[in-house]
Amino acid sequence: MRCPAKVNLGLWILGRRADGYHEVDTFLQAVSLEDELILTPGPPGLALEVRGRAIPGPGPNVIERAFALLEEGGFLPRGAGVRARLTKRIPAGSGLGGGSSDGAGFLVGVERLLGIDLGATKRHALAARLGSDVPFFLRGGLARATGRGDEVRHLCPMKPYWVLLASPATAISTTWAYAQLRYPLTEDRHRATVLASAMERSDLHGVVDAMQNAFEPVILPRLPEVADLKRAISSSGVMGALLSGSGSTVFGVVPSRLEGQAALRTLGGRLAEVRLARSSERGVIVSRLG
Repeated sequence: MRCPAKVNLGLWILGRRADGYHEVDTFLQAVSLEDELILTPGPPGLALEVRGRAIPGPGPNVIERAFALLEEGGFLPRGAGVRARLTKRIPAGSGLGGGSSDGAGFLVGVERLLGIDLGATKRHALAARLGSDVPFFLRGGLARATGRGDEVRHLCPMKPYWVLLASPATAISTTWAYAQLRYPLTEDRHRATVLASAMERSDLHGVVDAMQNAFEPVILPRLPEVADLKRAISSSGVMGALLSGSGSTVFGVVPSRLEGQAALRTLGGRLAEVRLARSSERGVIVSRLG
């Protein structure tokens, strides 16, 4: 499985819901930075091997939780077993959705590997239980997500463009980031309408002008290294820069690979790990199954 990252071209937080989650309005774009997930049949249960970047934190990760959901829901054949080898390239705690993408990839991959068919409704419901961003990655591309982020409306793709992804050593917990929010939020919601309109026209300049992230007023003052990174990217020749999700990655938008490479050379690697990625119309896709 190839499991892409995403950036948030816009993110508005509308308040806390009765279920404890937050009501959001966000525009998501899949990009070409990807984790790789290889699934093969195995003895009963799940055997997970992680290579590349470490997955921090105690407790089961999203792939282990996905297998448990499938098993507890009776979706797996009796005695089913899966060996999973995950090669992590998307940094954890970066706002790029790597864990969510891995969870979506595992759901789709297990269906193919074991010859089961969850159907679109059950697949989406299981994805939403794994995490708010997971349903988006089932199809990827460009989308607007509302509710707690699990109500996804896919949009017509824009003309391809490139993003400079700069991920500092700092990892940010989404739970911590949401805990820093104070209400009422004073945001210009009109910009969401402007952003949607620019996307419909495939107007990259209009998109950049309307980009906004509700976490920036929260994260940047508390983490000066992220604020410094945004200033550096904004001065590197990109069209515009924004924090992705709750951070810590900051991305810059450029219309071409050539301009992205120029910005990459200007920025260097002093403040963060920097890479160039292309906008993608895909979500998780099957690449290797045993």
